[in-house]
Amino acid sequence: MATVTAATSFVTGAAGFLGTELIKVLTDRGHRVVGLAPSPEAAERVRQAGATAVMGDLLEPGPWQDEAAADWVFHLPPHPFDGSRLTRRRAESIARARVQMDSHLLDAVAAGPTQRIVYVADAGYYGPTGPRPITEDAPPRPCAWGRCLLPALDQVEGHVIAGLPIVTAFAGWVYGNGSWFRERVIEPVMAGRRVLQFGAKGSWVSPIHVHDCARALVHLAERGEPGGRYFAVNRDPIRLHEFAGAFARLTNRHLRVWHVPRAVARLVIGPILAEYVQNDVVLSNIRLRGIGFRFRYPTLDLGLRQVVGALDA
Repeated sequence: MATVTAATSFVTGAAGFLGTELIKVLTDRGHRVVGLAPSPEAAERVRQAGATAVMGDLLEPGPWQDEAAADWVFHLPPHPFDGSRLTRRRAESIARARVQMDSHLLDAVAAGPTQRIVYVADAGYYGPTGPRPITEDAPPRPCAWGRCLLPALDQVEGHVIAGLPIVTAFAGWVYGNGSWFRERVIEPVMAGRRVLQFGAKGSWVSPIHVHDCARALVHLAERGEPGGRYFAVNRDPIRLHEFAGAFARLTNRHLRVWHVPRAVARLVIGPILAEYVQNDVVLSNIRLRGIGFRFRYPTLDLGLRQVVGALDA
C-alpha cells in the first residue's frame, strides 16, 4: 500500500493571536505545520499550538527559508499596532521592514513546490469606505497607514505577475480571547476598569472571529483564485464601541468608559492610528462566500458568546 504523505504548511507570525489559531485549524485537518518563531518564548507558543517551531527572523535570511518550501504558505506579517504611539516616522520604518520581510519569504518560495501562498494584508489599505460595504474591486483610497502598505502590496503584485500563486486576504477587525481584544476589552471590563473609546459613537468596522478568520485563510488556500483578493469579514458591520458594550452585556458587567474626543486621539495614540480607528471601513464578503466559505460565528453576538464560554471553561 502506498504511503500517504501529509500536506505541509509553513506559517509566519505563527506565535501570534491569529497564527496559533491557524496552526490549530491546519493540524486538525491533518497538515504537518512548521511555524516561524523569532524567540524561544515564541517557539514554545508555536509548539503548544501543535506545530514544529523553526527559529528565525523575517528580516534576516537564514535556514528558516528552507522550511518555507511547503505545499501551503501562510504569511501573517506582524501587526504594527502594539499599543504604543504610532508616529509617521515609525510607520514609515514599519513599511520598509514589511517590504524586506515579504521579499525574504517570497523569494525563498519562488522556485519551490508551493501550491498556494496566502498573504494576509490589512484592510486599512482601502481607506475610508463610508457606511456602505465595498467589494475588493473598489478603488482604494488609502489613508496614512494605507499608503504605508502600498510598497509591500505593489511588491506582491509583482510576484503574482511573475507567476507566484498568491491569494491576498484582507482581514477585518479580528477578535477573540487574545491580542488587542483581551487587552482592550476583556481585561478592563472584567476588572471594572475603564474602556478607552474614541469619539461619541465609534466608527463602522467589519469584524471577524479569530477562528473564522483562520478557517477562511485555509479555505482560500484550497479555493482562492491565484492573484485574487478577498475580504475576510463578517457580513454585518458594527460600531467599534459595540465590542465592549456587547461583551459587558454578555458577562453581566457594568461598562465603564473613558471617552476620548476625536481631536485628542491624535495626541494619545498618534495621528496615523487615530485616523485608522476613526475611519468607517465597511467591507463585503460576497467574494469569500461565493467560493463556498461558511461562517461558524456569522454575528458578533455568536462570536462573543464563544469568547465568554471559553473564559468560563
